[in-house]
Formats: sequence, structure tokens, C-alpha cells
Amino acid sequence: MILNIIIGKSSNLTKSLEKVLVNSVSISARDILESVEILENYKSKKLNLIFNNFQRATHLNNLDNAEEYITNSILITVKVLDFFKATEINKILYTSSSSVYGNNILCNEKDELKPMNLHASLKVANEKLIEKFCNDNSVDYTIARIFNMYGGDDNFSVISKIIKAYKQNEELTIVNNGNAIRDFIHIDDVVDIYAKLLDIKSLKVTNIGTGNGSSIKNILDFLVNNGVDIKIKSIFRDELKISTADIRLLGEVVNKENFIEIEDYLKKELIL
Repeated sequence: MILNIIIGKSSNLTKSLEKVLVNSVSISARDILESVEILENYKSKKLNLIFNNFQRATHLNNLDNAEEYITNSILITVKVLDFFKATEINKILYTSSSSVYGNNILCNEKDELKPMNLHASLKVANEKLIEKFCNDNSVDYTIARIFNMYGGDDNFSVISKIIKAYKQNEELTIVNNGNAIRDFIHIDDVVDIYAKLLDIKSLKVTNIGTGNGSSIKNILDFLVNNGVDIKIKSIFRDELKISTADIRLLGEVVNKENFIEIEDYLKKELIL
């Protein structure tokens, strides 16, 4: 049986994957950094490698420790790939981000990547690293560009901040009155897709989103109409006005017809 090794033990996605993927083990990036030999017991097994390691989501804009940022973002990936170079790897699944598209409202997998910040640039670097390693070593791989994921053990997404603001009666800070359109996908849908991707060959890259967009303004209006009024403060800054996933490729290879609706999720979380 193939062993699923998930790199990035504290990742929200890892925690959800552990509940679904049989014969899986999650490894802390911190432990790998201390000694990559922690992976020794898995070297003789047939593996799927899932990379969820990166700088913590809550610290993506914090460069107080640049060395730590780069280590978390790409060095761990390098160490794991080097260590398992002679191991039988069935599949590598790398968790990337829609941010690699930059200022692109179409977001098709064949589009030129135009990262606009350090986080997105390092995601692109990881993608290229995975691509090079797998091509050189004849390993099947898929790069998964996830759009705005929410749910699970989430304390980073704007959806989690909406819930927290309401439950703790706090003021919610939104950007540009919440007018930007984003593709929100629930973590359970991401996990379902990941489980299927492990069995799909020769899919180099795919978007993971719903293909539909919602604005924070519309979400907040929905809550107000259901009796949930949240205090808000708007700040203004440059941002991409629309970002939704082109999921035509995903639809061709993954049998995924229905997605969790964000309104249904909020109803459940806020007991409406």
C-alpha cells in the first residue's frame, strides 16, 4: 500500500487530510529542519508526497526574520526532495496558490505567472522546483493552485474573521468596502479533490476553486438579511478586483459537481 507523507504538520489542510487519507503520516517541517533523518523509516516505502509546508499564513507579510521565511517557504521542500531522491515516489502533490497569477482575472492554468509579492514569488519557485525534480527523476506530480480556502482549523481567511468578529462582538476590518470578488472554496471540498488527484496521472497543474465569485460585501449583506449585523471598518488599498478559478480542466479530470456554499457554511457556523 502506498504511504501518504504530508509535509507541514500544523497546516490547516494537513489536519483535514489526515482525517480522510488512509495510511498517511504528517511530518513537522520544524522536525525535518532539525534532522531530515526523521524521514529515514519511510525511505524504503512507496510514497505519495504532499507538500503543505510554507511560511505560516498569519505571517505571510512579516519579514522580520528573512532567513526563517525562506527556510519555511522553500528550504524544507528542497530537503525532502533531496532525501527521497532514490525512493519510489508514486506521486508528488504540491499545494500552491492562486496568488501566482497576480493581476489576472482569468486564472487559466496556461496563463503566464505574474506574482506580485514575496509569498506568491516563492510559491512559483516551489512550483518550478517540483517540476524540475519530477521531470529529472520521472516522478508524476500535480501542482494544486488553491483559491480562497476557508473552514477547518482556520484562523486566517476573511471568512474566519467574519465569524470571529460576530461571536466576539469585534469590529471587522475589510478592504475597499468588501467589493472585490473572490472564489471561496471550503476545505472539505479541497480535501475531496486532493484525494482524487492522488490517483490521477499526468496532470501537471490544476486550479482548485469553485469557479464562482462572491464579494465580502455581498456576504455581509446576506448576514444582515439573516439578522447578523457585524461592525465593520473599511480601509483602502490596491487589490485585484476579481479573482475566480477557471475550473474547466479540474472538471474534466475530477468528478466534482457540487461544492459547499459559503452561505450554508455561515448559517451553520453562526446557527442561523
